[in-house]
Amino acid sequence: MIRKEYIFGEDTREAIVKVAGQVYDILGKTLGPAGRNYQIPEGITNDGVSILSHIRFPNECEDNIILAFHEIARKTDKKAGDGTTTASVFGAVLTLHMMTLVPDIDTPIPGQDSVMDLSRKLQTEADKAISLLEKKVVPVTTLEELEQVARTSMEDDRVAKIVAETIFKAGPDSFTALEDGFSGDVETEVQSGIEMPLKVAAPFMFNRGDKAEYDGSIPVLVANHLFEDYKELLPFMTSLTKSTDKGAKFPAIVIVGKKFSVPFIRSIKRIYDGSRGAINILLVSNEHLDDSLFEDTAAFCDAKYIDTHPKNGVSISSAQFENCGLVSRVICTEKGVVFYGGKGTILNPEVETTCVAARVLQLRSELSKEKNTKNREALERRISEFLGGKATIYVDAPTATDKFYLKLKVQDCMNSCKSALEGGKVRGGGLSFKEIAEELGEDSLLYKALMAPYECIQKNAGGELEIAEDVFDSFIVTKAGIESAVSVIRKVITIEGVIADHPTSMVEELANVIHNPE
Repeated sequence: MIRKEYIFGEDTREAIVKVAGQVYDILGKTLGPAGRNYQIPEGITNDGVSILSHIRFPNECEDNIILAFHEIARKTDKKAGDGTTTASVFGAVLTLHMMTLVPDIDTPIPGQDSVMDLSRKLQTEADKAISLLEKKVVPVTTLEELEQVARTSMEDDRVAKIVAETIFKAGPDSFTALEDGFSGDVETEVQSGIEMPLKVAAPFMFNRGDKAEYDGSIPVLVANHLFEDYKELLPFMTSLTKSTDKGAKFPAIVIVGKKFSVPFIRSIKRIYDGSRGAINILLVSNEHLDDSLFEDTAAFCDAKYIDTHPKNGVSISSAQFENCGLVSRVICTEKGVVFYGGKGTILNPEVETTCVAARVLQLRSELSKEKNTKNREALERRISEFLGGKATIYVDAPTATDKFYLKLKVQDCMNSCKSALEGGKVRGGGLSFKEIAEELGEDSLLYKALMAPYECIQKNAGGELEIAEDVFDSFIVTKAGIESAVSVIRKVITIEGVIADHPTSMVEELANVIHNPE
């Protein structure tokens, strides 16, 4: 039987205060230009979510409480990709303040707000704060404005400029990959590309851990077909074999479809196993994907779109290898599939345009006639997908320690830049939080928490630090920090007790066997 540990009432509130105080003390010291770093098992960093993931407590009840603060960082990271330290510090100070207001349920004081009243008031205050923050947003329209946001995330102005230029060139809708470099420096590459919500059919098709990635001339077959019987594809595979016999070489072939049945996938696996990796067939699908997006994919790759809808009378057995388009690179992750360098972006002398340009022209024509707001937004997204680039930033450094540190900083910088292009910027250095706090007033439940990031930055710098006029944060990052922290802390203040599992040590297990041999 698993042993349990319990704390209730005042003991619980003391434990919450202890944990929140430690989160504030640890992460608060990393904020600002004079902030410090921490050594974690992976390396040296000041990345909030990375540090917080390693903060644990020997007391099991306290260790359960810290998970709430882990969630603040994770939620902020998921929403915005940056600002996890600020969000965690804000959440910790908010907890410390709110716990002074939480009544003891065993000794209630007449007229005192209940914990649920406090929770509701906290949400109301958060809504006011976000409303005030929205009024301070400045759109980011130039590279220089984006560099201001990048410099806040990065400690290296040169690298900040590189990241900002890359994201600005690729655009806010771009897919940006962060990869290990090998040159000892930070390098970037922006290619034409599109991202589609497709999924890899089976894990054996992954060639790089939890993703599939191939470079070179990669044929792509696009069909809105439900692949059930492998025999349907035999004519295509025969034409493929003839092409390879004539010397055609490619790292993989991609088949885009609506759905692939289990028997079909098994047939492909037998081919894969039999060829020992010589023939890499990558199946990607989404049965809920609109047919128009299959057409977009075909246009980008310059593939003949195989539309097997019954009304068209077209069979998948008519597909030939020559119907494939080409891409220079494909990356498949759990988020989707990104195609780079499609042949459809290359000028076709016969029609004096590209397949992509023609497709964009067609979509714009549809947009001009569309009245429905939702449909217009979908068309605008598809057009921007064609026009936006796909960026890759390669990070390397003289030592592994430098590389780990730099890679996390670049990741945060990338996310801040993308969200700033999308949602605009607000004053950085804790000033936005401070200004909102002053507008809400000292009686606000959020006042002390909003002041905390600015105060930590000043304290770490040894006193009065003048924050330059060109220091900015992403609005989306700042907003995500407030939303995530308040969402979690509203529930934390309602905790009356903690019930935690007590893991049995090897010594305890041995003693139990000795005293209870049966």
